[in-house]
Amino acid sequence: MTIILILVALVVIFLLVIFFQTGTPSAPRDVTYTREIIQQLSANEKEQIMTLLRQGKKIEAIKICRSLTGCGLKEAKDTVEKLLETS
Repeated sequence: MTIILILVALVVIFLLVIFFQTGTPSAPRDVTYTREIIQQLSANEKEQIMTLLRQGKKIEAIKICRSLTGCGLKEAKDTVEKLLETS
């Protein structure tokens, strides 16, 4: 009986470890957050970013996006790339 309980406990611990290592996918949150950032930008700000992108100044566009929104580097990069895709 004790051996069975120990085996069940080990299986539960094993499954918990696997669950917490894999976690949940972050892509849906990233996409949602990118949309929120884009909605936060005014039309003039979006145009300012798009102008920089048309000039081939992607890094400058990311910097401007970060300064306008206060988001992180990855979020600003994702936002700029999404704006470029939708134009």
